[in-house]
Amino acid sequence: PGPPEAGRKPFVPPEPSEEIPDWLARWGLARLLSYAEKYDASIREYQRLLQEKPELTDARVELANVFYWKGEKDKALEILEKIAPKKVKEEERLLMANIYVANKEYGKAEPIYRAYLEKNPEDMAVRLKLADMLSWAKKYDASLKAYEKILEMRPDDTQVRRRYAFVLMWAGRPEEAARELRKTLD
Repeated sequence: PGPPEAGRKPFVPPEPSEEIPDWLARWGLARLLSYAEKYDASIREYQRLLQEKPELTDARVELANVFYWKGEKDKALEILEKIAPKKVKEEERLLMANIYVANKEYGKAEPIYRAYLEKNPEDMAVRLKLADMLSWAKKYDASLKAYEKILEMRPDDTQVRRRYAFVLMWAGRPEEAARELRKTLD
């Protein structure tokens, strides 16, 4: 997947009276190349930038995103895991959780999703990711509770109810699963 619009940070150049140093121009180039989906060129520029300015945590995070967009999730995760936890923002933690899920490392993703939802309880996309992930980890009771919470908030959501029904089926509760599926078909 390409770079999401919402994830882009605006490039803010220095005041007109100030000179733009090479490292800042390189950072701008690396960002532009990533936005144009020229990932290999972008990665090269980020790596050159970080050789000169290794303390630029934001540039390191942006490089991780480029690897993620390029489909190299393990490289993205490797970069993110090396950043001091207090310097990793919520959106980067979610990226880490998504990569953990893709790698079937559910135990590492679950606490990240739960911590995020404590601060952002209305985020349905993350709530749904947690419910799905719990079912894939065969934590059916926890998954069902997560789906029930979503259904409390969105009782008419047919797709969520169907997902809930499938988890009921996997949990060995076929009668309840059938009842929930019927609700989506009537």
